[in-house]
Amino acid sequence: MDDAAQGQVQTGVLLKESLAAYQVHRKAGTKDEVAHLVRPKFLIPSEKADAGFPRFFAVLSKWKGQEKDRSSQLFYFAQTQPGGPWKATASIWALTEPLKKPSATDPAPGPTSTEKGRTIVRMKPKQLPALRRNPDDTVQLSPTGSAERSVCGAFADYLTFDPPQGKLADRRFARGPMTSDLVKFFNGWADPELERSLSHRPAGTALPVLRLDSGSSLVACTLQQTHRVAGVGASGTVVFEKDSDTQIMLGGGPEWREATSISSMTVLLEVPAKAGAAATVLSCDCYDPTLLSATGVR
Repeated sequence: MDDAAQGQVQTGVLLKESLAAYQVHRKAGTKDEVAHLVRPKFLIPSEKADAGFPRFFAVLSKWKGQEKDRSSQLFYFAQTQPGGPWKATASIWALTEPLKKPSATDPAPGPTSTEKGRTIVRMKPKQLPALRRNPDDTVQLSPTGSAERSVCGAFADYLTFDPPQGKLADRRFARGPMTSDLVKFFNGWADPELERSLSHRPAGTALPVLRLDSGSSLVACTLQQTHRVAGVGASGTVVFEKDSDTQIMLGGGPEWREATSISSMTVLLEVPAKAGAAATVLSCDCYDPTLLSATGVR
């Protein structure tokens, strides 16, 4: 876990996530698992279309040992100045192979809690649509990308509420496992003995918007989540699971008067060409965002 070495290959939001994960491992006395990426598929815009700085390209890869998984990891790389290094700045999974035909015994999609307090999320996300390519196989950038990136702020607004006041339906987004089901999941955190609030905002570098074969656009957003929780009344407390990332970051026992955690998440959306049509969330690590920091009051 070498912070300086990580800074040679990563930047922006992704570097913050990696350094925060290293911090948790150091405080817990654990080691990060080594993982390797294989089978890269490069998504490179034409040099003419991506003439300014920062410049970008993306890569879809498989994790070694999980080559048969239907999902791939999508990395965005940025170069901030002429002759400068290319560094990974954001990453998110995407479903890249067709869904298998469901059987009668398959569990219903949606988040469910286990007996140990962990959460397992079963979902059926939409497959990543085909990207529109030029004759030289470069991918096309959307000419209206700046306007389409406004969906990032809209999604952050959609996920900002005090549970259980989140609204499942929103005309800006198609209902699904990472919209209405996600809000329902957050609303389930409501507890009469706790005060809880969730706020989100766009963070990091604006990422390239790619054009899809359908005419829609592929928008990637990096968001920062602020999650505040406090005990109700003069003696109310918040109890965190032992050895959880939040408890480790707080650096003390599990019981606190209040705590605020800052986390990072990445979202991949399909934005239709038709103005006002609902966007579809293709993938999101919203159920398990990367914890960046945590502060508390005893």
